Amino acid sequence: MTLLSPAAPTSAPAEIPRAAARRVAAWAERATDDPSLQRRRDRGFTLAVGGVTLLVYLRSLMPGIGYSGDVAKWQYMSVTGGVPHATGEPLWVALIQAWSAVFPFGTPAWRTNLLSAVIGTIAVTVLFRLLRVLDVRRSVAAVTALTFAVSPTFWTQASIAEVYTLHILFIASVTLCLAKWRLGDSNRWLLAGMFLYAMSFGHHLMTVLALPGLLWLVWSDRQRAVTLRNAVWVGLFCVLGACQYLYLLWMSDVGGYVEVPLQGLGDLWDLVRGGEFKDEMWGFSVFEYLEHRVPLLGQIVGAEYLLLQAPIAYGIWRGVRLEGARRDISIHLFSLGLLSTVFATNYDVFDVEVFFLPLLFVLAVFLGLGLEGAIYYFHMHYPGHERIAWGVVGALMAIPLLTGVVDYRRASQRGNDDDAARVERAVEVAGEDALFITPEYRETQYVAYFLLADGLAEERNLAVVGRHGVTTRQIERYLRGDGGPVATAAERVEGVERPSLYTASPTQAEELEDEGVDVTEVAEDVWRIEYPESDSDSSSDSDSSSDSDSSPDSDSDAGSDDSD
Repeated sequence: MTLLSPAAPTSAPAEIPRAAARRVAAWAERATDDPSLQRRRDRGFTLAVGGVTLLVYLRSLMPGIGYSGDVAKWQYMSVTGGVPHATGEPLWVALIQAWSAVFPFGTPAWRTNLLSAVIGTIAVTVLFRLLRVLDVRRSVAAVTALTFAVSPTFWTQASIAEVYTLHILFIASVTLCLAKWRLGDSNRWLLAGMFLYAMSFGHHLMTVLALPGLLWLVWSDRQRAVTLRNAVWVGLFCVLGACQYLYLLWMSDVGGYVEVPLQGLGDLWDLVRGGEFKDEMWGFSVFEYLEHRVPLLGQIVGAEYLLLQAPIAYGIWRGVRLEGARRDISIHLFSLGLLSTVFATNYDVFDVEVFFLPLLFVLAVFLGLGLEGAIYYFHMHYPGHERIAWGVVGALMAIPLLTGVVDYRRASQRGNDDDAARVERAVEVAGEDALFITPEYRETQYVAYFLLADGLAEERNLAVVGRHGVTTRQIERYLRGDGGPVATAAERVEGVERPSLYTASPTQAEELEDEGVDVTEVAEDVWRIEYPESDSDSSSDSDSSSDSDSSPDSDSDAGSDDSD
């Protein structure tokens, strides 16, 4: 006896549960009525995104000094404290000192690099949460956040000791708080956002570019926002934000490295307004701007997001077409991206790409909105095509994977240790009572790291020429006994009339040889600069050499050509 007739339609009853399963799978995230389950899933995805991001950043972390002079400066300032270049960044200076105190593992260089990686990881997870607040499903939000995490500029900045990961963390956190408030959450989110925004001014003044968009967000729900209580709190936050800069006045007196001495509020105000970098801003004519700077925008966005510009454009279109609070949030983001673009394209510095990071963050948000819109379209128009759905899922998973593979060699700093080895070798060879000659800012900061972070300047009576280094002509002037910036620097090598002179710059050594200066290679890529013999006392002069730590325009130990 058969339980089922061969003529029975065995496939028809199964179609109903399959269709139901497809609908449930497509809308499970939004259809669930269990808020606690949603929160647990969000926490799980947040931890997963953060864990993957941190592993990537640890894999690509720079082991020591390198990349730029500013990186070395932040690394040794985590030990010494002090006053850096404009615009001061007092919050960052205090943070790297605190991190060095509570996390005393590894070298100062490595642990300060690690701090950037940790902050970058948190910024990526905040981006994920922001996308979830904007109703982007978890899978798309995770893919978008990871894509931003492995975009080359942000990835690089998360692998070295630099200020920009914290800058993006502030922007992302302020936007998240204001978005939650604007979408109906309590007033505490508004106050939290205002507090973070006020404190961000103690880190990087580019956050002022977010102000018009934030004002729009607040004004769009002014009945909730404009109250006496909120005004009092915001006023208090502004005072706290401004008071951060008083820390630099104190550091000017007690810090171990003071690039810009601050005698009072006037000096502090000049530092905050940009100091020496003011001349690099807004200097392009209309023709130069159109010919050189506008194409730069396309080059940077294309290099960062490759083939993802189409879903980004779709996300911008979707964002401005949303209704109510979500449109207001999109307007804030669009304003931030536009103003950041205008500023970055008008700033003439060699590392201009880092000033596009706020724009790249904004584009990441719109990328999430665009991908979400594409998924929604497929679910609405092709509900029964499982292959298409799986193809879309596979494409989404491939985005951060392919982006990471393409960008790894460009962004990773894992093997960037040649400069560290070369400069450390020079410091070891020099021994005591020596002066290091450098040709430019970056080399000066590399040497300064070993002298200040490791305390060798005082322990072994060593010094390095400051700020922008010295020229071959200035070295020759010193060797002839005519003074100059090298002589000024040599005075800091105490108790020695003519300290030994060393350079770890192959280019500088070659230039000196071409000019007839006697240089001797005492180790790989390390040269001792010999003093010329004197007719009256050749024996005493032949064993001496001289060194300096000053530049033509500064007597400080080091300065800045890099621009934060």
